[in-house]
Amino acid sequence: MKGYLSGVALLLLSGYASATQLEIESLEYRYPASTEMQYRVPWFTSTDNPQVAKRINDYIFTSFINQLPGNNPQATVNQFAKSEMNPTANLDYTVEYRDAKMLTLNMFVEGCGAYCESYNVPISFDLANGATITLNDLFSRSTMTELNTRIRKDIRSQIDTFVAAQKSQKPEQIKEDSGDSGFAEFYASCATYTDGMYYIDKFSLQKDHLAFLNGRCSNHANRAGDELGDFTTKIPTIELHNQLTPYGQYLTTAKRTTPVSPAPGIDGKVMYGTLGKSMRIVLKVDCKYGDFFEGAYFYQKFGAPIELNGKCDTADNQHYVLKTSAAEQSEEKITLELKDGVYQGVWESNGKKLPIRFE
Repeated sequence: MKGYLSGVALLLLSGYASATQLEIESLEYRYPASTEMQYRVPWFTSTDNPQVAKRINDYIFTSFINQLPGNNPQATVNQFAKSEMNPTANLDYTVEYRDAKMLTLNMFVEGCGAYCESYNVPISFDLANGATITLNDLFSRSTMTELNTRIRKDIRSQIDTFVAAQKSQKPEQIKEDSGDSGFAEFYASCATYTDGMYYIDKFSLQKDHLAFLNGRCSNHANRAGDELGDFTTKIPTIELHNQLTPYGQYLTTAKRTTPVSPAPGIDGKVMYGTLGKSMRIVLKVDCKYGDFFEGAYFYQKFGAPIELNGKCDTADNQHYVLKTSAAEQSEEKITLELKDGVYQGVWESNGKKLPIRFE
């Protein structure tokens, strides 16, 4: 069944004369012979700043549709829906927050393999250029480590409060087969892992706080006994003001109207560039848990992903090495150096080398 555009709405992001105004539409695809929605994807347009809309759209499509939108984004969604290799059962979104400086979306995803699991992915965008806002933009590495510990402890506190409340119940109040000792054991190992930056992987900027999202403690088999579900930790931005970078302070302080740019980096950014003399390409990689990159680059002409991986914990974001999978017949390697504010370097494969550059 063909999809279609619907729900046209104007997001009038006012407050500053230079604020980007976006129109949002929904690209929809329904189950065959049904009125039930299977996919609903946001599509942004802007007459005053189309590049902002393009970068947001490209991020959403490369992250959730695994393809550049191309000239006909609805057709791209339809093709994605009909793909036999598509593991995404459902896709939807909500606009969580917007002001003159930023836009926050939540993407709801249901993925299916041996069984189906649903999860939420919060994303915040800078409306000056359409770039995603990452924790690396907002905080130093040391502050991110502190936040990771703080959020892990908050999750444990939520669990301990819940378990204590269950213990305080009268016997007749306790659900059958779910006594207090059962809950204490059920959640005993949750949020106890202290290595890695696992607790700050998903976050969003809201009106006056940062919201960090962590998944439930249970696996699929015992999720029915999980009374707590996902964990949300909200931290007021005023508490973090002195720890924020100048860019973070600009975004979260209404009175600061002079734009500030984040430090350079490729984490979570949609980057446009050239391979060789003139081949237009797009790069989008995400740093997972402060350790390794997952992502791809795309030829603008074709739109399909060429998957990349690499280490993301580099000094001052100056140097990156990204490679295609070792299983690929012809491994590709991209080496990037930050020079004069631009990432440039060399693409290599089968002994061939070409210059590569991202603005």
